[in-house]
Amino acid sequence: MSGKQMRVIAAAILFSAPALLLCFARPLRILAAGPQAPGQNAPSASRNPYQPSAVLSAADVPFPFQTTADGVVAFSVPLGAGGEVGKISVLQDLPPFTAAAEDSLKNWKFSPASMNNSPEDSQMLVAFVFRHAVYIANPPPFTPIVPAKESADARRGFVPPGILSIAYAGYPASTIAFGAVVVQANVRADGSTGGVSIIRDLQGGFGPLAINAAKHWRFQPAMRDGRAVPSKVTIAFVFSSRSLNPF
Repeated sequence: MSGKQMRVIAAAILFSAPALLLCFARPLRILAAGPQAPGQNAPSASRNPYQPSAVLSAADVPFPFQTTADGVVAFSVPLGAGGEVGKISVLQDLPPFTAAAEDSLKNWKFSPASMNNSPEDSQMLVAFVFRHAVYIANPPPFTPIVPAKESADARRGFVPPGILSIAYAGYPASTIAFGAVVVQANVRADGSTGGVSIIRDLQGGFGPLAINAAKHWRFQPAMRDGRAVPSKVTIAFVFSSRSLNPF
């Protein structure tokens, strides 16, 4: 090999070295960074630091036999940081249903609200919907249940959600059972209804009818320190027996 050929080869190696180093360096950087999950570059959805209080278990609710009325009873349930229940307040009274609902409510179990995984005091709205087994052609009028007017204290604390409108659950056609189906509706920070779950079911096909009715309820969002936050509203649909109220 002549000296001129050797000089040409040396020049080729000199100019191609940076490209070769770049080709090796890129895989090394990828290996050092580790595998990238799909969608890793997209911003991840941040988990809401506020988690609302919830019902863990609920007792049955007897339908008073001495009435032919229908309607809604609502309570504000204050909860401590340990889930303990304070003095229950009646937001909407409807005798004789109120006493039956409150007696059941005293046996319910709750979990507290939390902020950044730290439990805190809160309130929960619980509604009881009493209806007979007969078809309701004209449901009784409903007055919205909303929190007290905003004050300086309310802006610094928690204000539970309000109920703007309701829907009654249907009664299954193939049963004469009676009792309560308790569902829990997630209320988003914009007041819209999220998922609905069953806390206490009743055999005979009541559960799906209760869930469907709850999805048609409209809410006013809860507030914490003056800002809208997600919350939960628990609804007990209480049915009388068709054998006592036949078509």
